[in-house]
Amino acid sequence: MKKRPFLLALFIVILTSSFGQNKIEIGEKKQLFSKVLNEEREYWVYLPEHYTDNNFPDQNYPVIYLLDAEKHFHTATGIIKHLANEYYPQMPECIVIGIKNTNRSRDLTPTNVPEFNTHTGGYDKFVSFIEQELIPEISKKYRTLNYKILIGHSFGGLFTMSALYKSTSLFNSYVAIDPSLWWDEEWLVRQSDSVFKHKNFKHRKLFLAGANSHGMHKNPGKQLEAHSKAQKDFLNKTHAHHPKKLRFHNKFYKNEDHGSVILPSLADAFKYIFSGIRLNANEVVKNPGIIEKNYSKLSENLNFEFIPQSFYINNLADLAIKTGQEENARKLHELNIKNYPNNTFLKKQFK
Repeated sequence: MKKRPFLLALFIVILTSSFGQNKIEIGEKKQLFSKVLNEEREYWVYLPEHYTDNNFPDQNYPVIYLLDAEKHFHTATGIIKHLANEYYPQMPECIVIGIKNTNRSRDLTPTNVPEFNTHTGGYDKFVSFIEQELIPEISKKYRTLNYKILIGHSFGGLFTMSALYKSTSLFNSYVAIDPSLWWDEEWLVRQSDSVFKHKNFKHRKLFLAGANSHGMHKNPGKQLEAHSKAQKDFLNKTHAHHPKKLRFHNKFYKNEDHGSVILPSLADAFKYIFSGIRLNANEVVKNPGIIEKNYSKLSENLNFEFIPQSFYINNLADLAIKTGQEENARKLHELNIKNYPNNTFLKKQFK
């Protein structure tokens, strides 16, 4: 009997050692000293599956900037990896930059509310950090496309909405998940009349997710009442004003609360932003011309020129060869070389 604790401890050591030798790494932690914020900031980097593949050195990627990294990084990267699958992608592979918090209420709120008993209203400085320091750092270090998505939940959603209003051109798409629009007596909602009247949103996309936090409680308190009311007030203003060139989609999740809404809303947001990207692989192999027409429509929808990622076309070409459609495989290779003329791997394969 006395040997059991020792054997148990030995088993744990062996198990831990075994896992340590076979790591699955999701991302990497980085540091950046911010002169704007006068502090060291940590950000997490997820690089897509094919980023380090030497066969595709010219491939650039859209970048997703994710607030509250310590809460949502693994959820977001897992969903992206699943949706950007080989033959039937519902979104392109993307780089994810997760921004970790130091002082959440300070950085993510647009106005100072003294009674909140903590430092608030630091939106302007935090967005300047992202625009002037973080984005240039990412653009310098990684192979990026200039298509950027901002995602935030709760206070992060409030920040995302503030960025849409105040820094419209900074990102191409905005995802606000159950945002705290109640903040400062609906400050952001109160700005909407003027913003919607004068602002040209330049084909920016907004995905707004709402959770049924109110309905999940038998006796919701004042805070939940205010949270629910603020989102309804915002939707009323949006429908009344029809913001100029804003591509807007709202979804209410009846069976999700403030915390659980993250998972389904992220998947739906990516599908909305990149709606139209998915094609039937077998149909493309039979008729390769479909893909250029499809990406032309996608580019128009996103107001940004997108071309199919090289490894995706390469997979389709392999599928064409496997199914005995060598001529169509050649057409797919020609398309790939046209889009990525400096990729020697493709030229060698074509021979």
